[in-house]
Amino acid sequence: MKNKIRIKVLLAILIIAISLLHYFGGDKDLPIHNFYRLFYYIPIILSAFNFGFRGGITASLAVSLIYSPYILLSLQAFNVQAINEFLDVILFFTVGAVTGTLVEKKNFNLVKLDEELKRYKLLENYTNSIIESIRSGVIAVNNDMLVTMVNQEAKNILGTGCECIGQNFTDIFALHDKVKDSVYRAFKEKISNESIELIINKNGKEMIIKVSVYPLNFENVKKGLVIIIDDITELKKMQMELMRNEKLVAIGELSTGVAHEIRNPLGIIKAIEQTMKKELKDNPEALKELDIIDEEVERANKVVKTLMDFGRPPRGEKSVYPLDCVVEDVLNITNKYITQHGVKVIFNKTGDTSSFIDRDLLKQAFVNIIFNAVQAMPDGGTLGISVVNINENLIKAVFEDTGIGINKESIDKIFNPFYTAKKDGTGLGLSIVHRIVKEHGGTVKVSSIEGKGTVFEVMLPVRGDLNR
Repeated sequence: MKNKIRIKVLLAILIIAISLLHYFGGDKDLPIHNFYRLFYYIPIILSAFNFGFRGGITASLAVSLIYSPYILLSLQAFNVQAINEFLDVILFFTVGAVTGTLVEKKNFNLVKLDEELKRYKLLENYTNSIIESIRSGVIAVNNDMLVTMVNQEAKNILGTGCECIGQNFTDIFALHDKVKDSVYRAFKEKISNESIELIINKNGKEMIIKVSVYPLNFENVKKGLVIIIDDITELKKMQMELMRNEKLVAIGELSTGVAHEIRNPLGIIKAIEQTMKKELKDNPEALKELDIIDEEVERANKVVKTLMDFGRPPRGEKSVYPLDCVVEDVLNITNKYITQHGVKVIFNKTGDTSSFIDRDLLKQAFVNIIFNAVQAMPDGGTLGISVVNINENLIKAVFEDTGIGINKESIDKIFNPFYTAKKDGTGLGLSIVHRIVKEHGGTVKVSSIEGKGTVFEVMLPVRGDLNR
């Protein structure tokens, strides 16, 4: 507002200055005097530029009024000069009107362009917000493979915090042969390629990603590629967990049936063996052989019992009980076994570890884990156990040994029924652990480094599965 007032004052001063020059600037008959009147166009044009059509007309009117006495004086001698001066007034209004109209038209176009730019910016921000909200990595590259757009999720997945715009895609993502072939086909043949699964290393951990490549066309012109990257590590784990659960259910049903069928013949063999012992009590050699039969029947019975426990884990009574107390009970039970193998136990707990659990079932699970840990340390070592209250919903029990570790090929199979690396193992111990933890609505994870040790993490909900 103040700026407009200043401009109006300056225009008024300019018009007055030109008028004084025009009226008192020397002999009226000199050519230079006629030239002075041309200066009037300056404030008219400036007024039109600053205030549009209305400003141009207003300035023209003001100039014409100031100029009118000079015209009246010229009327005393009606000649060509007088006509020119009348034409000057018409030109003042013409220049003011035309300039003002053009300026307003230009301003209208500028306002319209500004609105279009704001709309475009709003649309761009909205589009970017949508892309940033997508839980998949999105990367757009041009025909030179230079990155033109990348969202934050792509940076997170690829582990890059730098500004990727303008960089070559191959510099920020080491292209696997499958991706190279897909990129080539998308460029040359305009063929999409979806669901390329790759394993990459991020911060020392393996990550499974899915890469999809799509041609980017605009108005039937090839503009580059759109590359979608998804972190499917957890999805793959869930799929494996689902497959494992399906196997466990199927094998559990089979185990129960097989165990039932084997148990009856074993009972008959046991009864006959005991009868023969009474009849052959005077035959030491026969008794010795019958003792062997008795030992093997007992061993078979243990396997059958394990099978039945695996097929139908007993359902006890659940109650609120501290998980650290369960661990302490297990350590008391296994103390002698642990000591005999030269293993030192370090046990810690943090916070209230009370949970809605079946103590007996979890004792069975923890005994299996501890036995496995001790057996993995044939020359002794350290077993670290911690029970931690993570939050109001979760409790974590960690068992970390310094044993021989588990190789990568085996670590994904250790919860599978009948898979074992031990000579005399049944391969059901960890499967039973997995099932017991699942019965409590929890999860069990394992990580291992060969030669350094293994870590089992058991996550249990504080309230347990109240619907069971």
